[in-house]
Amino acid sequence: MAKGGEFVLPSDELPEITTTNDFTEEHKLLKQMLSEFMEGEVVPHTHEIESKSALFQQMKMALSKLAELGILGAEVPEEYGGQAMDKISGAIIAEIISAYGHGSFATTVLAHTGIGTLPILLFGTEEQKRKYLPDLVAGKKIGAYSLSEVDAGSDANAVKAKAVKSEDGTKHLLNGEKKFVTNGGFANIFTVFAKLEGSGLTAFIVEDDYPGAAKGKEEHKMGIQGSSTVELIFKDAEVPVGNLLGEPGKGFKIAVTVLNFGRFKLGAACLGGGRYAFKKAFNYAKERKQFKQPIVNFKVIRHKLARMSAKLYAMESIIYRTAGLLSEPEAGKEFAAECSVVKVACSEMLDHIVDENVQIHGGSGFCEGDPERQYRDSRINRIFEGTNEINTILIPGMILKSAFEGKIPLIAAAKKLQGEILSPSLSSKSQSEDLMEELFKTFCNYRKAVLLASAVNVEKWMAEAKGNPLMLQEVMNSHQIPVYLMGQCMIDIYVVESILAALARNRNELDDARVKIMFNEVMPELERLTREMIVMACEGDTQMTYLAALRRFTKFTPYNMEQLCDFIVKELIKGA
Repeated sequence: MAKGGEFVLPSDELPEITTTNDFTEEHKLLKQMLSEFMEGEVVPHTHEIESKSALFQQMKMALSKLAELGILGAEVPEEYGGQAMDKISGAIIAEIISAYGHGSFATTVLAHTGIGTLPILLFGTEEQKRKYLPDLVAGKKIGAYSLSEVDAGSDANAVKAKAVKSEDGTKHLLNGEKKFVTNGGFANIFTVFAKLEGSGLTAFIVEDDYPGAAKGKEEHKMGIQGSSTVELIFKDAEVPVGNLLGEPGKGFKIAVTVLNFGRFKLGAACLGGGRYAFKKAFNYAKERKQFKQPIVNFKVIRHKLARMSAKLYAMESIIYRTAGLLSEPEAGKEFAAECSVVKVACSEMLDHIVDENVQIHGGSGFCEGDPERQYRDSRINRIFEGTNEINTILIPGMILKSAFEGKIPLIAAAKKLQGEILSPSLSSKSQSEDLMEELFKTFCNYRKAVLLASAVNVEKWMAEAKGNPLMLQEVMNSHQIPVYLMGQCMIDIYVVESILAALARNRNELDDARVKIMFNEVMPELERLTREMIVMACEGDTQMTYLAALRRFTKFTPYNMEQLCDFIVKELIKGA
């Protein structure tokens, strides 16, 4: 079984990963069915959904029809009314539901099937599962997740909502207010987190009609305006003792586990959104004429389109690689870092793509319509399921924890690299090499640069922690900038290894060009990040020694972007 975080380790070979080449006939039929559903049941009702007309009536009708197709229970076991589909199917659903420019509908569906259903599926008792899952799967009840408060967002342990057991011992009384509850306006079943007296953060299953539970007003949001986002107010809300979810005081584990899967699904949704925005931009560039020719003929427009296409290839590669990893037992915990990587990388690449879509549309893109709406809708992806900043900072901590627990040989790899610094100088390219060999060699050297810069920082932090790994996290909290840069490096490493592994599965000239563009973008970024990390970790002669070592690993000659962009766009036009 693969180990979480091992992508940061030096290796002489690429990993075997899951790609779209592994789609079965069932996966392809699922894509087709979902596409037909979106085109028939959602796209024609854009205005009604976005305007929240008749108290979300159109949204609820679409959810009911999606339930009839089995999608609301796609990954739920058959014994609870679900379809027991695999993680690849789950990613396909998130992608296609999001591939029609309807962020509001996608958010609603994924909140229900993800954070609205997973807490009960993963942590519920058998009685709780049999009571709630069939109705959630059938769309008879809608699920929601309630963690955030005014003073508790990324910091789940800062929750102030309280729960105490009633005098007769039959119920828990909840008090507090919750913010930003997606689906809250029409949801029936909520997973609510509160501090249980004597135990700590605990999760509860709360039904909307319990005495003392009330919903606040709808938030007026920048984007995903057709989705429901409300406050929940609890004033001695009466929750049966049988509705405590998991164990008392173990709410943080539930929150983190569910968010890991949510982050992965969010990444898949970003891929779908990116495909839609790219299609709109590409078609508009072919149709729009200026100076007596289509603007797709202009080099700068081709540059934009080619970069968008390359980012989509990267998003697809990391999504389906991670889908394969999450198929393993206990995968949610094991691959938590990878889920955070997917969330951050895909949401940021989507933001680039939707921004360029608006730019290519010019004034039309700034007016009300698909490009403008998708531009607004995409912005939330960098905020919910944990902000990108929090996720980026979490990644190094999760991987270092695995290293100190002996799960991955990161410390041994760092020590071995120290000796390699003294070896003969490394060359960046050899024209006699095959392209894959050339790319892989470059990548391996840059990964070593990341390992070196990380090791120098960790050595400093461990000295401050007096050699105690248990104190390391506290020390890292006081060095957020280098930790954040380390997280960015690890994200880049996962992305580049994934695109190389995907390319190795299916070599073709178009994807060769896309990968070259990603190298042009990522390698200079990795060089900058690792240099900054070294500068923050040491001074004087030590700093100069490590910077010189970095230069030996970070040698990269960019590929000709003008030629790459021309080739990619011409190939896409031929394919269209």
